[in-house]
Amino acid sequence: MRDPRHILITGASSGIGAALARHYARDGVSLDLAGRDQARLGLVAEDCRARGAGVLTRVLDASDRDATAAWIAAAEARAPVDLVIANAGISGGTGGIRIEDGLAESRAQMDAILAVNVQGLVNTVTPALRVMASRGRGQVALMS
Repeated sequence: MRDPRHILITGASSGIGAALARHYARDGVSLDLAGRDQARLGLVAEDCRARGAGVLTRVLDASDRDATAAWIAAAEARAPVDLVIANAGISGGTGGIRIEDGLAESRAQMDAILAVNVQGLVNTVTPALRVMASRGRGQVALMS
């Protein structure tokens, strides 16, 4: 989609998500940004507002299906969403170096990674696709 005007980005408080938010930020663009770190998300939002974008933020864990669906529904109720970027993710190695059952990650950390990186993507894409399909337009980008 060329020139999306209403964009949602998960994982927008750092890394690729923050860079994408800044990339799309300009006059006439509305950004709904979600992330787990309120302070970093606030800094990204300030940068985007300085570039002219309208910005709303939500502290959100994408692995929470109901909260993610509610966030998308609220954004869609304000204005049709043109582009959803499902970018939330966590990486391995964040729990320190330890070997459990021959693996560098504990089972709990692996479960958390899958919950955010896989189920969080599904939690974001499913409600977005439903509303986009009902109106016959919109675009979804998946980060992996």
